[in-house]
Amino acid sequence: MKNFKLALLSSAISFALFSPNAHAAANQTKNQNVSTSKTEALERRILELESRLEKLDTVKNLQQPVVGTTVTQATPEIKKLANEVHLLERKMEVQEEVSTGAAQKTPILEAGEGGFKISSADKKNQVRIRGAVQVDNRTFANGQTTPLGTTPDSFALKQGRVWLEGYMFKDVFFKIMPDFAAGGNILPDAYVDYAYHPSASLLVGKFKSPLSLERLQGDSDGTFLERAFPTYLASNRDVGVQVHGGFNFTGHGAEKVAGPIDTKNQLTYQFGVFNGSGDDGSPNNDAPDTNNNKEFAGRLFSHPFQHSGYSWVEGLGIGVAGSYSQTNGQALKNLATPIGRDTYLNYAKLATGSTIAPVANGDSYRFYPQAYWYSGPFGAMAEYVVSSQDLSGKVTVNKKVIGKNINQKNTAWQVLGSYVLTGEDNSFGAIKPITPFSPLEGKWGAWQLAARYSQLDVDSDTFVFVDPTKSASQARAWTIGANWYLNSNALIRADYEEVSFEGGASNGGNRATEKVLGSRFQLSF
Repeated sequence: MKNFKLALLSSAISFALFSPNAHAAANQTKNQNVSTSKTEALERRILELESRLEKLDTVKNLQQPVVGTTVTQATPEIKKLANEVHLLERKMEVQEEVSTGAAQKTPILEAGEGGFKISSADKKNQVRIRGAVQVDNRTFANGQTTPLGTTPDSFALKQGRVWLEGYMFKDVFFKIMPDFAAGGNILPDAYVDYAYHPSASLLVGKFKSPLSLERLQGDSDGTFLERAFPTYLASNRDVGVQVHGGFNFTGHGAEKVAGPIDTKNQLTYQFGVFNGSGDDGSPNNDAPDTNNNKEFAGRLFSHPFQHSGYSWVEGLGIGVAGSYSQTNGQALKNLATPIGRDTYLNYAKLATGSTIAPVANGDSYRFYPQAYWYSGPFGAMAEYVVSSQDLSGKVTVNKKVIGKNINQKNTAWQVLGSYVLTGEDNSFGAIKPITPFSPLEGKWGAWQLAARYSQLDVDSDTFVFVDPTKSASQARAWTIGANWYLNSNALIRADYEEVSFEGGASNGGNRATEKVLGSRFQLSF
C-alpha cells in the first residue's frame, strides 16, 4: 500500500514539475517567479517526507507479523506524515491553480514583419502597432515648364505614418492613423467597425469612400508611385457611416472582414452616408460640415469564379460603384497629373469675364464600373468614371455681372497591367517575396514590371469659368514601372511617365508634354 502511495505521489510531483502550464508559468512575470519558488519549496518538503516514509516502510516490513496473526496499527508518526503529505498535495494543487490563472491573464506579445502586436490571452482583444515611410524623388526632363511656372526636381517625404489598429471584444475593430507628412490633413483614417457578422458590419468615422477601386487599394500596395486619373474624381477620404458585408455561395462560408474594402468574399457590398468632400477631397481633422446635405455612396463587387476550381479565373473581380449628393457652394479641388503632380486644371485661374472661382452647387453624381484580374504572376486592373456636378459662378456679359450655372461632366479611365518576374503570385494587396533580398546568399527578392494608360477629359463648359490658356481640356498619360520588393516590408519603385495635353497654352495651343522619372523607397510594416 505504501509503495502504491509513493508511486502516486511521485506521479503527482512529476506532473506538477513538468506540465506545460507550470513550465510556462515559471517563465512569466515576477509574481509567477515567486509562485515557482513556493512550488520548489513544496517539492523539497515532499522529498523529505518521501524519504522518511521509505525508512518507516522498511522498519514496518521488518516488523511484519507471522502469517495468520493480526496486522499492527499504523504508528502515530506514520499518520502524522500521511496527513502532512495530504496537506502538501493540496497546497500544490492550489499553487497550480494560481499559476494557471496568472498564465490565462498574461498578454501575448508578438513582433515580426506584420508589425507589433499585443493580444489578450483569450485572443479576444488585440492592439497592433504599424507604420509606413515613403521617400520620393521626381526628376523632370529638361526642366518642367508649365503655364504656372517651372516645376523643380525634388525629394519629398510622401508618407510618415505610425498608427494603431486592432479589435476589442473580438468584434469591435478600430484604426487610428495619423500622417506626419500630410500637411494640414494629419489624420487620414480614424474609424471604428463593429464587425459582428460577415454579412453585416457597421463602419463609422473617417475612411475611404466606397468608389474608386484603385483608391480603395492599400496606400502601400499600389503598382505605381501614384494612382491614375479615375482615382482623382472620387473622394479621397470622408466622414460618415457605412454598412458593409460579404457573402460566399460556394459552401466555404463568408469571412469576417473589417474596414472599407473586402477582397476575400465572393460578393461584397458597401453603402454609406457621408458629409461629402468632393472630387479628390479629404476633410482636415477638425473641418466641420458646412450644410445639411449629405452624400450617398455605394459599391457592389463580385469574384464570380472564387472557389470554382479554375485557378486562372478565381482572381477575377468585377463591380460597380456610385454616389449622389446635393452640394451647396462646395469648393472645387484642382486636378493634377499622376506622378508629376503638376496642376493641369486650375479653378482659380479664371477665364476672361469670369469674376469669381466656380463652386459645386446642385446635383452631383459619380458612376464607377471597375474590374481587376490576378492569375499567378499576371495582374490587370481597369476602371472608368463619369463625374457630373452642377457648377455656379459669375461672369460679365455686356459689362454686367450675372450668375452662371453649368453642368460639368468629366470622364476618366485607365487600363493597367503588371507581371511578377520571380515566380510570386501577383495581388491586389502587397506582393510577398519568396526569398527576401540577401545578395551574399544569392537571393534578390521579387521583381515586378508594369505598364498603364490613363486619360481624363474635362467638360468643355468648364471653360466658361476657367482660363483655357492655363488649364487643359484633356490629359493622356502612359506609364511604365519596375518594382523591387526587397522583402515583405521594404520596396523600391521606379516609374517613367509622359503626359500629353489638349489645350492649356496660349493662342489655343497645347500645353507641353510632361516627362517625369519618379522613384520611391518605401518601408511599411
